[in-house]
Amino acid sequence: MVLSRRFAKLRPDVGISPAGYVSSIEENLLAGVEPRHFSEDFENGDGRELDRKFRAVHSSAALAVNAFARFKDGPAHLSLADRSGFETIDFEFRCPTGLRGTPPHLDLLAQGPAGVVAVESKCTEHLEREMPSFSPAYGERIRDERRSGVWFRAMETILAKPAEFGFLDVAQLIKHAFGLARCFSARPTTLLYLYWEPLDADRHPIFRQHRCEILRFSDLVAGGFPAFRTQSYPELWRVWQDTAEPKWLREHAANLQARYAIPLGGGDGSVSPICIVERDVDHRLRAT
Repeated sequence: MVLSRRFAKLRPDVGISPAGYVSSIEENLLAGVEPRHFSEDFENGDGRELDRKFRAVHSSAALAVNAFARFKDGPAHLSLADRSGFETIDFEFRCPTGLRGTPPHLDLLAQGPAGVVAVESKCTEHLEREMPSFSPAYGERIRDERRSGVWFRAMETILAKPAEFGFLDVAQLIKHAFGLARCFSARPTTLLYLYWEPLDADRHPIFRQHRCEILRFSDLVAGGFPAFRTQSYPELWRVWQDTAEPKWLREHAANLQARYAIPLGGGDGSVSPICIVERDVDHRLRAT
């Protein structure tokens, strides 16, 4: 549980449960991040993230909030997926697909004159294997222009060979894309997959497999609407460290790196040409 160990080192005054949870939301926030930046957004969502999940030091929602909440006071300073000049930033943004049930919730949605960027944030969830699945309603009830698009064809391809994806939650990404295509059909829109990985990710088969799946999926949805982009959190923070404005951003990036940019250690250093991840590695990293 390297993230828990790093947190304990940085915050020795805060108790952490064996499962990696702190006692309050505030204890899980970086300097400069305040509940006023995000609490209303989460209360308006359906996921009830603030009830418990957000208090995990490995929470993807907390990671997104720690990374982006300070931009709430100045969204125009944020640059994502080669877009900037945003006017609004929202967490836990509901984007209905038009089907029944709970609509997809995006970890972050940034909107401005240049278009829309939606973020799906991952911390450690992608370290657990899960077969992609879709309700039959996606194939039966999507009858508009989305049915002839790249994302619908990607869904059909994945349903035919679901075992090709295990660490990248392709079903979730496709559902987000269906929601974005319905809600923002007239605006340039990008779905950005933003994920955590350790500094020594190349030494660990599980992270190499994850990147292999990203590349494979990117090929499947290339040229689609919304556009699909990917970036790791460490890559994003390195960009922020070289950014002059706003003045607080470099220190903020350093705080994010101090907490999250850490090596796992171990690993065999070998590269699998067919990107196979062994189960024992999966089990060892599941509680990271």
